Amino acid sequence: MLRRLSPVSIVEAFRKRSYYKTFSWMISVIGLLALLIATQQLVKNLEEGYQFKRSSEMMDIFERLNQVERDVTNEYYLTLSETTGDAVATRTETWQQTKTELTALGRQIKQLRMEGPAQKELLSEINRLQTGGYQSEHQFFQAATAYKSEVLFNQLYLSGETGTYYTFFSNLFLMQEELGRAGQFLVSINRENQLNSIDLLRLRQTRQELNSRNNALIQSFYATMRPEDEELRRDISVMSNQMYAYLRMIDATINQPELKQYGTMDEVAKRYQTSMYRSFDQGIADVQTEMTDHGNTLIRNAWLMFIATCCVILLLLWLTLSLLRAFRKDLHILQAEADFFAEGPKQSHHQVPELNDFHPVVEAFRTMTTIISGLLDYNDKKTMEIKQKKAEIESLFSQNTNPIVALSSDFQLLSGNDRFKQLAQSSELMTIEELIHPADLNRVRRTLNRAIDGYSQTIRCQMIFKQDIRNMFVNIIHVPSKNGNGTALYLTCHDETDQFKREEKITQLALFDVLTSLLNRNGFEQKMEEAIAAPQPGELVTIGVRQFRRINDIYGHSAGDQILKELANRLRHHFIGTGSAARIGGDEFAVLIFQQEIVDYRDLKTILERPYRIDGEKIDVSISMSMVRYPDDAVAVTSLLSSVDIAMQHAKREQTGGPIWFESWMSEEYRESVVLEAELREAIARNELQLFYQPQVNLKTKTVDGCEALLRWFHPERGMISPAVFIPIAERSMLIEEIGMWVVQESVNQVRRWEGTPLESLRVSANLSVKELVSGRIVELLTNVRDLYPGIEQRMELEITESFGVFSDTRVFDALQTLHRLGYRLAIDDFGTGYSSLSYLSRLPIQRLKIDRSFISGTDACSNAPLIETIIRLAHTLKYDVVAEGIEQAEQGENLRKLDCEYGQGFYYSRPIPADEFEIWYDRYQEDIKQSG
Repeated sequence: MLRRLSPVSIVEAFRKRSYYKTFSWMISVIGLLALLIATQQLVKNLEEGYQFKRSSEMMDIFERLNQVERDVTNEYYLTLSETTGDAVATRTETWQQTKTELTALGRQIKQLRMEGPAQKELLSEINRLQTGGYQSEHQFFQAATAYKSEVLFNQLYLSGETGTYYTFFSNLFLMQEELGRAGQFLVSINRENQLNSIDLLRLRQTRQELNSRNNALIQSFYATMRPEDEELRRDISVMSNQMYAYLRMIDATINQPELKQYGTMDEVAKRYQTSMYRSFDQGIADVQTEMTDHGNTLIRNAWLMFIATCCVILLLLWLTLSLLRAFRKDLHILQAEADFFAEGPKQSHHQVPELNDFHPVVEAFRTMTTIISGLLDYNDKKTMEIKQKKAEIESLFSQNTNPIVALSSDFQLLSGNDRFKQLAQSSELMTIEELIHPADLNRVRRTLNRAIDGYSQTIRCQMIFKQDIRNMFVNIIHVPSKNGNGTALYLTCHDETDQFKREEKITQLALFDVLTSLLNRNGFEQKMEEAIAAPQPGELVTIGVRQFRRINDIYGHSAGDQILKELANRLRHHFIGTGSAARIGGDEFAVLIFQQEIVDYRDLKTILERPYRIDGEKIDVSISMSMVRYPDDAVAVTSLLSSVDIAMQHAKREQTGGPIWFESWMSEEYRESVVLEAELREAIARNELQLFYQPQVNLKTKTVDGCEALLRWFHPERGMISPAVFIPIAERSMLIEEIGMWVVQESVNQVRRWEGTPLESLRVSANLSVKELVSGRIVELLTNVRDLYPGIEQRMELEITESFGVFSDTRVFDALQTLHRLGYRLAIDDFGTGYSSLSYLSRLPIQRLKIDRSFISGTDACSNAPLIETIIRLAHTLKYDVVAEGIEQAEQGENLRKLDCEYGQGFYYSRPIPADEFEIWYDRYQEDIKQSG
């Protein structure tokens, strides 16, 4: 203002002899102006100091919020470890305390002058926790992280260590959230009886996220740590060891999901949180101390400067007014001084003699102009400091590893940091329309408009970088601007593309089959739930490859995989638009058909059984097929799958493998078989099983050569249950191996009981199951028997039933070779029904063939004579002897003798009878032979 006064007007005033009044007025104006400037600067400095103190006090919310977050996290880990009633009571008491803390936290948050979506979301989650409990579906940990991040960012910019502290606290927030969410997830899967594949994949992802967050936190600890701080260095080491202990428990659960080895995870998590929050509290305390001290310093300096300035101004005014009386001459000196001040310098170089009366006035004027100029320069200095602070904030964004972009109030992109330009692969900025994916553009614009109103916002959206679409979590920060032309919004983008890809991969693994790319069982069940909920009725068909193991054994597993892929392609093309196919088992497929009566299943079976060409070789495949209608036969996924599985069991028993529709009587039969299975398990434990013996007679000499041990079950309520009923049940329920082992052991015991009796020369035949031979347990048992009772192997004969492809399994072939080397006699039972390959038959280490009873006493027995003769000649060619089963008449035995059949077995000689009755029958039969001889 003074620099705009005209020096001429000042001189003219003095010339009019009114210099005292004019100069007094001018000095008063200068003093008043100086006081106004000093007052304005005082208010500005005080506001800045109090802003530091308010920001420091606002961070007090972290103490209570961290305590609540820590208590809620502890609730989850205590739930994992609770095993007694006392533990449950203790946890109930601690949860009541936590609810009290939640109430206090809510009141404290509402008292803060910081409203926005983050605060509303956190208060909503607090209310959800108080009403629904910690086991409710809440997002408290995510809401707490968002709120703390907003509080921290809005206050921390005043700190001198903005960048370091921001990274440090951001990692702490994320680690706290990840640890709490991990506990919440572990409790949710702990309620289930068994971990499924999705749970295990998510558990592995949780483990990976925890490890990554912990590593980032440790690095930020080291970045903020002073070299001489040995205590913090020890805390960091302890935290690392505690996290590794935590991760080892998760690894143990992943390796053995059924055990759920959470161990002392609550103690480990509690100790880890103690170390982490101790470092957190220390960091917050350091920041608060720094900001409080700086605020107090600013306030103190402001008052000191204001008081000193006022004293100087008053003193100078008094001195100037006193010296005006001595003003007499040399107005040109004042004019020269005024000219110099108007041009800008603080004082002139014009020398005034000390003896001159005007010398004190000139010096006073020079002093006044110096003070005023100093105040103006101080104001310029504070303006520069504000600009520098803004530059530091912008530097924080430019050096961030996440992409950050600055927007104007009309959403024009003003600048981007290095990471943003690296993704864009260009230094030129895009428009908001080019950056945001069209599907998310309107939603992003609405969020930006809310952010312009002064509230920080967060949103997930897709961004386009050189045709590369990335999933971003965007934190939008509002920056107040006076003129409205500068930066209005900062968009901090966290790239979640890799996380989305991992989630998509988890979904792919969880819902789709890797080999065929069809839906797997999990995905198919979800599709079924949607279909059943729809009003349109439909059908479900399951398809199984018969004897698929044989295909793998003969052609190799790679060929088997190619067959499954080709079968999946045939299903996919056959049901385009009409159904959804899935692979629900190893060689089992299913198709959900969206309408009824639109599929010809016999035609479908024909298509699926067309020869498969694998590596130039044609492979024939047989298919089993079962169907069920919904909602006619079932209205739930489980019952629908159960019904079609029951029908599939019937389809597999059909030799032709024709399509089988589910019928209600099948469920009754299945339920009956389930009951029988449970009773059969109890029968084994209660020794209700018993062996009956049927003689094998030499057709030429009429003497008894041996006997076959046949299994019988005497039920205490049902009476005698036929083996034709309970043996298939035993085979389906995996009891057949246990029963077979019992039969062999009981046969061995009977052989030893007959030692020293007339029956000691008889050979006892016992049946072996394929499962016993495959597992190898029967070979170990018989090896031990021979070692304990030398020579008993000569009195034992082991029979294995011929079935389709049984001898193509190398494990069966190797087991038979081992038993042969041990000295046991081997026989093929029910020969003629299993389509054995002659190449296998010639290599098997057997001594006997047993012709199936259907050839001897069946409806076509008369026409089977040429076939029986062929079997006998084949056996003799291979140096096997022959036993014919099912002889019921003397004529049948005589005809077989004429065909050179060595042995006969059937009701004509005796029905299967218990061991004591068999001994009586044997004595009587021997007497009859002697009398007839």
